[in-house]
Amino acid sequence: MDDELQDLGMRLFHLMGALRRRFARDLARQGLTFPQFMALCSLEHADGKASRMGDLAAATHQSAASMTGIVDRLLEQGLVERRPDPADRRSVLVALTDEGAHLLERVRADRIRVMEHLLRCLSPGEQALLYDILGKLLSELSGETTPAGQL
Repeated sequence: MDDELQDLGMRLFHLMGALRRRFARDLARQGLTFPQFMALCSLEHADGKASRMGDLAAATHQSAASMTGIVDRLLEQGLVERRPDPADRRSVLVALTDEGAHLLERVRADRIRVMEHLLRCLSPGEQALLYDILGKLLSELSGETTPAGQL
């Protein structure tokens, strides 16, 4: 049984790595890195689709210095904009542009196509069972699950 559990753990580990590498390649085709994608997602869910740099760094688990570089590259691509914070003249808000929102839509549509392609080898019943099993594992690990459709 120990060998089977170790084997199962390694399969999960390899699956996670393969999915992560595939997602990174897909994002690269859209001109994004994973931290840039996370910043765009955070802005999309921010109040008014804008956030202070410090809040954005915290939400994406980045340092303030790293977030500055991430935002600079997103600015160059026209995916975000900087604007003054009306509540605090010393602060700057980073806001998602329409182009940034459209890119997120394209990334998500691509993720759906990738998952449909990946899961086509499973029957609908197997897909439902996998969904339930993954939900239980996520719940066990974190005490909560990520709401469907967030990534």
